[in-house]
Amino acid sequence: MKEIESTSDLEGASRPKTAVIYLRVSTKEQAEKGGEAEGYSIPAQREACRRKAESLSAEVLHEFVDAGESAKSADRPSLQLLVAFVHEHRPDYVIVHKIDRLARNRNDDVMINLQLQSAGARLVSCTENIDETPSGKLLHGIMASIAEVSEICCGLSRS
Repeated sequence: MKEIESTSDLEGASRPKTAVIYLRVSTKEQAEKGGEAEGYSIPAQREACRRKAESLSAEVLHEFVDAGESAKSADRPSLQLLVAFVHEHRPDYVIVHKIDRLARNRNDDVMINLQLQSAGARLVSCTENIDETPSGKLLHGIMASIAEVSEICCGLSRS
């Protein structure tokens, strides 16, 4: 067994990055037909999320799918399983195709993000440049607000 000679040796032995993926479509019809027409099908989201994980050099530990579940409420079976999994397994990233796949209202968005952050996970969107910088936080807030307004005034919960 090799002895560690310095703290820099410890830094080089850091664990690989890990991720979980969350996928969602709103209606049973989208889930059954795949939703290819609008480009947000489960397979299309999966492919984009896997590419994002690869670009982050992260191993995907698990995938959570809510097929035919509206994001009007955070009370979705796979979302709840994801939150519990994140707290137990502590992945580095939670990857979604778009913010609106995770939540369609600001309260749920904030609640979910606080739960992920408390477990040490960072939310990553495949299509939106959100991060912990001031501009990344601003964009996240804007995108979450757009998702909420789209839900309220336009009835776009089917996407």
